[in-house]
Parts: sequence; structure tokens; C-alpha cells
Amino acid sequence: MRRLANLLIAILMASTALPAVAATIGYWRFEVDDDASLDGLDSPNELAFGTPFVSSEASLDGSNLPVGIVPLGSAPNNFSVASRFQGGAAGINASAAWYNELLVTSITVEFWARTIESVATPFRWTSGGLDGILISDPNSLDVTWHVNVGGTPTAFTMSNLDNMDASWSHYAFTYDEVSGMAVFWVDGVPVQSVDGPDNAPLVLVPGTPLEIGVLMDYASAGQGTMDEVRLSGTSLPSTGFLVPEPATGCLLGLGLAAFAAAGRRRSSSRRARPRGCARSRSPR
Repeated sequence: MRRLANLLIAILMASTALPAVAATIGYWRFEVDDDASLDGLDSPNELAFGTPFVSSEASLDGSNLPVGIVPLGSAPNNFSVASRFQGGAAGINASAAWYNELLVTSITVEFWARTIESVATPFRWTSGGLDGILISDPNSLDVTWHVNVGGTPTAFTMSNLDNMDASWSHYAFTYDEVSGMAVFWVDGVPVQSVDGPDNAPLVLVPGTPLEIGVLMDYASAGQGTMDEVRLSGTSLPSTGFLVPEPATGCLLGLGLAAFAAAGRRRSSSRRARPRGCARSRSPR
């Protein structure tokens, strides 16, 4: 029951909070590729102090997009990022070098993605030890994060968050250091939460690069699979996400449906939605 209460609190906060000023610490739109080679990617950070995402096997795709106009603004979205190759260890396999502004204690990680693969890692930010954030396993979508609990690095996990498919979805992970509350969101809807220890900052190792699209090559080369990757140094409400905002009634109903389905590995069909709540999907 406590888990249900925590999830409902997150839903209510999302539906009532005013749009926050996003303390953006990294934003990669994948609208520009500064690498002139056919198989290379060098896509700049929208923030002047940030580093680009680079890859030796990725490129931009103008045919497969999650949205035409980015929510919370009027910027057109003309490209997504894709793997140039398919099969084996192929993928976007892009990384962005560490910079000092990434050292935060609370966070929002958000991105658009799609894949029909069973083995891939959409987002990886860890040295391999008890630190950082990992979002992996598209068939169930799991997230692991590490926080400092009384001086001890401690791992927390949420599992069975989504069964990714060929349609675009917006994914977000939020963590608040003060309350210890972590929430995972799909298309602006909270699907699972963990109420951890209070005053437990994220554990991040300076120098650790960000990685996206690890082994994500979709079903054929050149098909866009990720877009609009943004990090914020605070736990944003859903009104601050780069996704159209769901109606309050849909948030409540979907949260209850997601809780009821928690722990079950979903089939190829998407989660149940209350009648009258249309899912905002982008063309494949």
C-alpha cells in the first residue's frame, strides 16, 4: 500500500505543479552533425559549456521523428539519431565527455526512444561501480541508480517499466535528493516510484562519460531510435518534460493501471489505458 500511496502522490504532484524553470545541465537535440564523415557523429550540446555526443557509427535521420515541434517551445524537430550499421555490437554507441556542470545531487534524465531489440542500453552513465544511472533492457526497461546513504553508496532499482516497441515514447527518470523520491515516467505518466532515504545525494564519479544508444541499431541501419536527450539538475514535474502533458484524469487512471500491472512482464501490447484517454503516439 505504501508503494501505491507514493505513486499516487507523484501523480498528484505532476498534475498540480506549475511548470518549473528547468535547471538544464545538458541538452542534445541531434539537429546538427559536425562530423563530415559518412559514419561519424558529432552532435553539439545546446549549452555552451557542454560537450557533444560523438560516435564512429551513427548519423542523423530526417525520416523518423517522435515530434515535429518540441514541446515547451516552438523549435522544429528535423532529425533523430540512428545507427549506421545493423547486427552484432552495432548501435548508436555515442558518448559525451564529462564536464563539471554534470556533478549534481538531484536529476531528471529524459529522452525520446524506440526499439524492437531485446538487448540494448538506451542510457548509461556509470563507471561500472556503485555509481551513476543505468537504463537498460528494452523488453522490460529497468533503471538502476546509486545514492549516498549515510556515507555508503547504495543501489536502487525499478523494473518492468515498459516494453519498448517500434513506436516512439518519451522516457524520464527523476530523483530528488531531499525526499529520496525516484519516479520513472513514460509519455509523461508515472509508472513506478521508490521512496528512498531522505537527504541521499546521487553518487556520480567525475570524469565518467555519458553513453546513449548502446547496441541500439533498431531493425535496419539508418532508422532513428533516439532524440532530444536532456538532463536537468533537479527533479522536474511532468509539466517540465519535453512531452505533451497528459490530462489530470488520465494521469490518475493511468497511474492506477500501471500500479496494478507492476511486476508483470508485458506482452507486445501497450499498458491498459482508461477509456477516453488517448495515447499520444508519433508515426513509426
